Amino acid sequence: MAGSQTDISASLDDLDWGERARTGVVFHRQSARLNANPNGGDANTDGIDDSPTNSFRDTAVGCHEKILLPQSTHSLLFTENVFSLPFGFAVFVLLVSFWCLGLALWDNLSGGGPGNPLNVPVNVSHQVRAAQYLSILIALIMEEEVPTSTYLLRMIPRSSVERLGLSYAKFVISAISRLSVGYLFLLNVFLVVVQSDRVLDIFYDMLALNFVALVDDIAFKLAKYDVLGKHLRNASSAEYFRVEFEKRPYFFRKKMTIFLNFVYIFNLIILMGGLTAIALMQRNGHFQCESVTITFGEDIWENAWVQNENMVLVYSYFNGVYKQDGVHAGRPIYREMRKSMDTPFETKIGAEIKYCVEESAWVLTHTNIRKSRMPEESDCPWLLRSPNTEAFDLLEVSGQWSIWVGIINNDASIKMTCNGCKDDTECNLNGKCVGGKCSCKSAAGHYGMHCELENPCPRIIGARFNDTWSMLFKRNCEPLLEYGRPVYTLTHVDDIFKLVDKNQVSTIKDDDILALVFSGSRWFAIKIPSGKKLDGEVIEQQGREYHAFWDRAYDSGTIGVSDPTTRSYPVGVDTFRIGERGPQYGPFGVLYPMQEPPGKGAFRCDDNITTDSTIFANWFTSCSNLSDSSTVHMDHSHWDA
Repeated sequence: MAGSQTDISASLDDLDWGERARTGVVFHRQSARLNANPNGGDANTDGIDDSPTNSFRDTAVGCHEKILLPQSTHSLLFTENVFSLPFGFAVFVLLVSFWCLGLALWDNLSGGGPGNPLNVPVNVSHQVRAAQYLSILIALIMEEEVPTSTYLLRMIPRSSVERLGLSYAKFVISAISRLSVGYLFLLNVFLVVVQSDRVLDIFYDMLALNFVALVDDIAFKLAKYDVLGKHLRNASSAEYFRVEFEKRPYFFRKKMTIFLNFVYIFNLIILMGGLTAIALMQRNGHFQCESVTITFGEDIWENAWVQNENMVLVYSYFNGVYKQDGVHAGRPIYREMRKSMDTPFETKIGAEIKYCVEESAWVLTHTNIRKSRMPEESDCPWLLRSPNTEAFDLLEVSGQWSIWVGIINNDASIKMTCNGCKDDTECNLNGKCVGGKCSCKSAAGHYGMHCELENPCPRIIGARFNDTWSMLFKRNCEPLLEYGRPVYTLTHVDDIFKLVDKNQVSTIKDDDILALVFSGSRWFAIKIPSGKKLDGEVIEQQGREYHAFWDRAYDSGTIGVSDPTTRSYPVGVDTFRIGERGPQYGPFGVLYPMQEPPGKGAFRCDDNITTDSTIFANWFTSCSNLSDSSTVHMDHSHWDA
């Protein structure tokens, strides 16, 4: 009996492997050869552990299924000659797959910027988040290139490939190319999933990517159906695709099975972990604009209820920088910063812009400002309200806002700009975008968040009354800026009675300072009751916490006001002396022009001082050059005459 089995094995060994492939003979080597030994047992002559235990394991794990080549153009990469048409066709299809997936990857990676290189949305809804996690699981199930390539490498040994007259190196390269397409597909899936903010977009993009990944299978079927010519038909119908390959021994397959399981777990951990990390960053506001500049219109609420008293609320007083300070309803809370240095207030409470779930809108609120004396039941006592929206990004809110001015005005003006940049054009070509922020060129003569402001004139002169105003500097010789503009003080005037309303002259004391201060959209000429020489220390103390609303830029001591402007200094802006006041007049009283004709502007730059970049960029030089004028103590003794 043993002799006959040995003869059968020998006769199978004599068969040519190439002949078996051409004739379709299915070869399955006997798992053991019966050889007598002194103990009467079986001896293994080929070094393979084919014991009954391992044979049982093969049966238990279902390893008796046929191992056939996948019907894909990837298989043609090792079954066909390198210089043949089918091989070239397989290479072409592979390049098309790489090209399409590469273009998709390029497109998915474009549009990102500093802090958000993957261009993911700032946050997404719960429905989208659930769809993202589900899509990752579907992608791992749907993607077949990675498991197919690892399965072939796991199951088919070198000897089984080479006995068919094929190159094992080409077989490995084919598997690697298939593996590369699979991982390129998974990478694109991850990007479209994290970049989408709509459920349908996720599934549509996944279907499109899956179609690209199946190009090799579709091309193979077209070749097999004789659509692309007989050479490709013969190659795709070769006996190689019907021959059952010999399997690796169980011991080696077990190791590859462990590796394959590891690959699946690794892919799952990487994709799920990456999605979870991005979700946490979105939840914490990482991709939101950290700092925004808000510019309100000229809306005025003349009888705002503020801490048990009525005040005139000029909404442009709240213009300036707002920075992230916490998260609410999955969206950032933006809090108003100081007007002098863009840092949080210490003694004042800033306004805040946040999303109100109750209103389904973004709102501007302030703890100390209410619509009426009666307490409001709403959790969001808004002063400004956006249209209904579910937007997670404040900058993406579109439509007309509503503003409270004693009644609801549905035609509010508001402008919002992120204080960051992606390229030099967002620095108005007056600076460089470095690390997501504009670095203004000193040679360009500009400054500001986006280098949008022209360097101001250090000294200005009234065109009508010959009054001189000079910039104020702090102890470190930096200029005092409020709302991003310099503060000027009056250093000379020929006739105070022409500059100040006659009813206010008597209220100005010798130690008082008259200053031009920008307050969001207008320049106000205000009286500062100093009581001592205005030196650098006093300037810092006065300007550190300045706010046009809470410090009452317009009150009984305000002597003048300009037209709205965005310029960095008051040259070329019409300015008015404030006269009579009362309910029968406008919100700023009777306004007497300080220029003739209208439109000429009340001030001009001092011709003896230029506004080149050297003066404004080199603060110390400016301070030393102008110290005699910028800190002069005003002597009002001659005014009594």
